Amino acid sequence: MENFELEDAVKEVMDGILPKKSRKIYEAQYDTFVKWCCQRKLENVNEDVLLVFFAEKSKTLSSSTLWAHYSMLKTMLNVKRNIDVSKFYKLSAFLKRKSEGYKPKKAKVLTLDQIDKFLLEAPDKDFLMIKVALIFGVAGACRGKELHELTISDVTDMDHALLVNVRNTKNNVDRNFIINNSNKNGIDLIEVCRKYMALRKPETTHSRFFVRYEKSQCTVQAIGKNTFGKIPQKVAEYLNLPNSTLYTGHCFRRTSASLLADSGASIDVLKRHGGWKSASVAEGYIENSINTKKIVADSIFGLGVGNSTESASAHQVCGSAVSASSASSTSSKNNIVQNTIDGANRLLNIVNCSNVNIHVNINTNNKDL
Repeated sequence: MENFELEDAVKEVMDGILPKKSRKIYEAQYDTFVKWCCQRKLENVNEDVLLVFFAEKSKTLSSSTLWAHYSMLKTMLNVKRNIDVSKFYKLSAFLKRKSEGYKPKKAKVLTLDQIDKFLLEAPDKDFLMIKVALIFGVAGACRGKELHELTISDVTDMDHALLVNVRNTKNNVDRNFIINNSNKNGIDLIEVCRKYMALRKPETTHSRFFVRYEKSQCTVQAIGKNTFGKIPQKVAEYLNLPNSTLYTGHCFRRTSASLLADSGASIDVLKRHGGWKSASVAEGYIENSINTKKIVADSIFGLGVGNSTESASAHQVCGSAVSASSASSTSSKNNIVQNTIDGANRLLNIVNCSNVNIHVNINTNNKDL
């Protein structure tokens, strides 16, 4: 293989390292840095050059934006110039120091009562599409871009439920979710969605699921990406919630994760639901969960210790509690099975449970154990 052919092959492989969806953003960030170097007649790139570059940026950019630019520039310098920025420890220390005390702005979340109130009270003639976007967004922890790109083939009506497939996600993790045929508080979620789906005009030429809705009728025009970013604010404005502008496009995704965390879901369940590869995001939702904080408070003050029935009812979400080869009595009040085990067989089978704390007391004075 000729040298020029080898160089072209290497260039093609290295270009494949860049993420396809945000390639242009990476290249734009690299071009900005190159122009900055040219203006200052800097030919060689080293740690000191990058320190000055990010020090200037830090005067106008937030900590989170600095880290995003650092990540992109680190990749581009590795691809274009074979420079390993991860070994520039003074630079990373500088960025960490800039992060101290920084609190990122996060979209506000909706409570379950607020969601129910909107679905029950908002008139369909004006808000039907928004209701469906709310149901899909919260049920599937969807980003605005994911709702925008949803197609009619991604939604399957299974009579008893709607199955929704979310493809081409930000982190390349396809996922799906179910909208149940529940009738909670007089709200039939599936029927709300079906009403909107039935209004789709046959002459619609594109496959996008969400189309514009005006005066109780759907049009053939697909809803734009920016419109989805404003839908949570419209929900907040209808409910007269304070600071409605803080209900941004990420509201439905954060609301979904917060409600799931409050239900006692594990980190693994949260990761699968939101399609997160890292556990750090899921851990954040669990840490901030009101339900988790209540359990911690009960544990600190001994409210969950010493009473096995109260402890179990506080921590478990079970379809079927405990079964064993023994005589048992069931408390209908707490839906807890209390077992008295006799004989040599002491095998307990616990099925269909999640987020369960099991306390075992072992009597070492019993010779049969």
